[in-house]
Amino acid sequence: MKHILVVDDSATNLSFVENILKEKYKLALAKSGERALKYLEKTPVDLILLDIMMQGLDGFETYERIKGLSINSNTPVVFLTADVNVENEIKGLNMGAMDFIRKPFVPEVMLNRIDHILQLEELRKDLEKKVEEKTKQIEQISFETIVTIASMIEAKDSYTKGHSVRVSEYSARLAKKLGWEEERIQNLKYVALLHDIGKVGIPDSVLNKPGKLTEIEYEIIKSHTTIGGNILSEIETIPGVALGAKYHHERYDGKGYPTGIAGEEIPEIARIICICDAYDAMNSKRVYRDKLSIQAICEQFEAGRGTQFDACYVDAFLKLIKNEELSIEDDVYRKNNKKTLSGESTLLLNQIVKNIEEENQKNEKYDFLTGLLNRKNGEKAIAEALRETSGCLAFIDLDNLKKTNDIMGHLAGDYAIKSVGDVLLSFHENAIISRIGGDEFLYYILETDENKAKEKIQEIIQAFDNRKQENTYLSFSSLSIGMYMTQKGEFYSDALKKADKALYHIKQSGKSGYYMHTHTENACNKKASVDLDRIVKSLKESGKYQGTKNLEYREFTKIYDFVQKLVGRFGYNVHFLMLTLEPADYNEIDLEEQEYAMECMEKTIQNTLRNIDVSTRFSSEQFLVVLLNAEKKDVEVISNRIFDRFYKIYNRNAVNLSYDIADLTENSNGEF
Repeated sequence: MKHILVVDDSATNLSFVENILKEKYKLALAKSGERALKYLEKTPVDLILLDIMMQGLDGFETYERIKGLSINSNTPVVFLTADVNVENEIKGLNMGAMDFIRKPFVPEVMLNRIDHILQLEELRKDLEKKVEEKTKQIEQISFETIVTIASMIEAKDSYTKGHSVRVSEYSARLAKKLGWEEERIQNLKYVALLHDIGKVGIPDSVLNKPGKLTEIEYEIIKSHTTIGGNILSEIETIPGVALGAKYHHERYDGKGYPTGIAGEEIPEIARIICICDAYDAMNSKRVYRDKLSIQAICEQFEAGRGTQFDACYVDAFLKLIKNEELSIEDDVYRKNNKKTLSGESTLLLNQIVKNIEEENQKNEKYDFLTGLLNRKNGEKAIAEALRETSGCLAFIDLDNLKKTNDIMGHLAGDYAIKSVGDVLLSFHENAIISRIGGDEFLYYILETDENKAKEKIQEIIQAFDNRKQENTYLSFSSLSIGMYMTQKGEFYSDALKKADKALYHIKQSGKSGYYMHTHTENACNKKASVDLDRIVKSLKESGKYQGTKNLEYREFTKIYDFVQKLVGRFGYNVHFLMLTLEPADYNEIDLEEQEYAMECMEKTIQNTLRNIDVSTRFSSEQFLVVLLNAEKKDVEVISNRIFDRFYKIYNRNAVNLSYDIADLTENSNGEF
């Protein structure tokens, strides 16, 4: 039975109401507002029938005090009154009363109104309960979503299984120790679960490297904070979630990363996660070490108190350690992970996954080692710029990278490549910069003239030389740069070929420096002959080379020394054969078609040459072949054989093949 309290200072009225309601409801009667309040302080009821006009506390004053009680504050109230004053009725309804029942009481009207009000109240409570249950369900589902994403992150990092979940739980316990409210603690758990989400943007080869990271690899790992902050920057359903991801590696003394902020500039959630993240790292076994002892962990925290960590938070965390309040069951959150995600959860999950994809796409634009645009995006940006304006395209080659790798190791080689990137980035204004290969870079200066472009390139070379003086890793390194002044509307592929030609000119002249391609260089129809003459002259002027031969073009002086020894010792004939791909008509050849034709040429040469012959790729459209001990008729046979096989492999009609020959035999003038 529903429990109703009737409040009226008239014994007659109380008796009359009792007779009407006693068969259907449990009743309590009070003759004053004061007595009603004492009863309501201890006993919950379902409905209050409250007379307005009473001695002592009237109905309005009594109602105001009822709303301040710990129980019954939301119990529905119906005023009893003989007053027909509309103002009192408005006042009562504004206060929150459900209804008015007028005196003298009509039993049928009173019973119907009370029944109706209690039904509405039952519906309200039921709806409120369902809303509360749904809210808890949504909160639970959201938590499951975050756990799911955290599991996805840890699936990528094989050394930190369960790390995010543990950091989340440690963070919650530290926040509770610090006196945080439950709602803030729950939000902190979400934030901590996602603190390492930026690791999805780190290459697996770096993330899961079992040995010590190189300096460059460590820089790549550190970028997970910025990547994570970017991924979560638009997630509004979890307050502060991006701050935890971005700033959890900041130090209290300002020596952290990625921004170097210090003290209370670091968000509270990040300061807490920082401590819990460090604790889990020290308390977990790694492939390179066992977990640290509790004593060693405490010593590390004491040493970092006020420098790496917030001193106040460290003190609270040390109490958790000493009181053994950090133990976590191995199956924590396991039940949550088994549940199926609902629509609300899927929406949040999809938003985060979408942000991850967008961040990865953005990262794919850049070369991880140097931070420059990668080849695809660099060439696209330069091609778009060429349609709008003129400028200078510089094709930059890092000299002697192979020698650096062979003698000093690949760490030194990576450092040399990164150093080029750092130098070029320091001259980023009004320029598009890209790494297009292992040791090759493009630097496009927008809207410049030839003199200014040369000055800029000289500054870049000087900056690299200055850096070279500071680090032995760069001992063998220098920059060779081919330059070409572009015209508005020019094809990118055409500009690249000319810059490429200028680069190879400087390489042939002994490396280190720059050369500007001129528009008159290819005026001669026999451009292959011009190139071949230049090679012959360069090699003859390069002098002797002491050491082992290397068949890369960039070490071609070694080849010349090698073949000259054969000529002198055995009287061999030596010829250079320059093979050049040219457009079949006056149309532009796109880069993919040109590269395909060059691959066909390479296969042709490999299948055609004798074992004693040598070949190398001279430029983006030419191969150079050294024919040893071949007579004139042999050279013609080899050339014709190359032509026949090339056109069998290359079954398209976009390019034509031409060739020129130079005789390097002693007493020869270099012609054939």
